[in-house]
Amino acid sequence: MVYIEKRCWVCNKVITWGQSDTACKLQCRDRLYAESYRIERHKEASYIRNRPCRLQLGEWAETLRHYKWRCAFCKGPFESLDHFVPVSKGGATWVGNVVPACLQCQIAKGNLLPQEVEAIPQEIMERIALYLQRRDRSSLKQTQ
Repeated sequence: MVYIEKRCWVCNKVITWGQSDTACKLQCRDRLYAESYRIERHKEASYIRNRPCRLQLGEWAETLRHYKWRCAFCKGPFESLDHFVPVSKGGATWVGNVVPACLQCQIAKGNLLPQEVEAIPQEIMERIALYLQRRDRSSLKQTQ
């Protein structure tokens, strides 16, 4: 029998025997619970708008870990899930289109396509776009 080392979805520490499959301590479990609730709210909103929502908690947690649980734009504390391409412009709620954002950056970005945003430097927008493209490719490989 092969033992697979499980890692915390929040802090990436090794989960010891007897703990959760996804979190290493109570604080991490609480953060995951809050994020699962956030995703559920987005799923409900997508359903109401008849838009696709394929984002899974594990995928969102991986994106949050990549950005160190900080805003993808300014690296400040993140407060929301931001659609890189706005839902109103054809974007969907899935791993290749969502990043953590603080409210200031989310307001600065507004309902604009990434190339239209002037309040956030284009280098930052391009860096985020590259990351999302990699995530998109990796999620396609996992589903095949």
